[in-house]
Amino acid sequence: MRPAPRGAPAVLRPPGWLTLSLLPLLLFLLLLCPHAARGDCGIPPDDVPNATPDLENRTTFPDGYIVGFYCDRGYVKMRGALSGKHCLPNGEWTKLAPFCNRTCSLPPKVLYAAMKDIFIPVSYRPAGFVVEYECNPGYARNHSVSAEVTCLQNYTWSTLQVFCYKRSCPDPGQIENGHISIPTDILCFGTYMFFTCKESYKLVGENSTFCYYEGKDMVWADPFPKCQVNSPATEAPSAPQKPTTVNVPATKSPSTPQKPTTKIHSYKNPGTLRGCPPAGLGPLPQGVLSTAAEGLTVGAIIVAIISLTKIFGDYGRSGSYYIQENNKEFNVMSHNLTETGDASEVWPSG
Repeated sequence: MRPAPRGAPAVLRPPGWLTLSLLPLLLFLLLLCPHAARGDCGIPPDDVPNATPDLENRTTFPDGYIVGFYCDRGYVKMRGALSGKHCLPNGEWTKLAPFCNRTCSLPPKVLYAAMKDIFIPVSYRPAGFVVEYECNPGYARNHSVSAEVTCLQNYTWSTLQVFCYKRSCPDPGQIENGHISIPTDILCFGTYMFFTCKESYKLVGENSTFCYYEGKDMVWADPFPKCQVNSPATEAPSAPQKPTTVNVPATKSPSTPQKPTTKIHSYKNPGTLRGCPPAGLGPLPQGVLSTAAEGLTVGAIIVAIISLTKIFGDYGRSGSYYIQENNKEFNVMSHNLTETGDASEVWPSG
């Protein structure tokens, strides 16, 4: 047996088989202590006011990992503030200062107006913050009423008054040998009117149109139709039917002397037409919403009855045709108003 070198006791040199047998044990011990070996972090402490961490369904995080925090409902992140914690090599998380402030929700939406452009990108609206509106196309400003809302101390919005009214439409005049009917008796943005011709004339063109805006001007959306005399080919089949109508004097004779009145259009003169009403009711308190809806429903029924009475009453006196099929899609009030949405929609504060 060869002697051990001087200065190195043989007992300090384990045999090769012993070293190989201890290697798996050392690897097992390393797996039992992952934090000490790799510096992983556990779940970060939830100590940031009004914020919640986004853990992404993880329970451990490697060195250098960043966990982001997002503000709770009703709060918004301060501009330039940090919003994430870093996992350090020692298994600890960095500290994070509060960065979420209380804010008012989105301002109320109305049909007739929208926020000015400078307020659209704003996300932080503290107490006392003021938002200004401007009227949508087709509406004009009522300067006697404020067009602003304020974020109050309880982080709700002040009441928004109706500060816009519908713009007036041009006088439609009249159509020769025809009749213009305006059921609402007003000439404002969105007003519909209908055209008919007197007996023995046919309508050439649209049977209805509505008041719209074109740039800064208010116009009628469609060209007015014309009333043309029926051609002889269309009048020939009606000749043998005339004697049959004479046999009913109770229904035909009273209407004969009143036909000339169809030369004049039926809408009221501009001086007697009702003025354009306010743009809308604006946001309503939740408690009075149902009551207001019931009142509006009853009012709508009464207006409809009065309008029908007027229409059919004029029909009996003049012999003109007032019932016309309206196949035009009514899209006036929703066109290009994507910024405003529903008339009384208000988002609650968080």
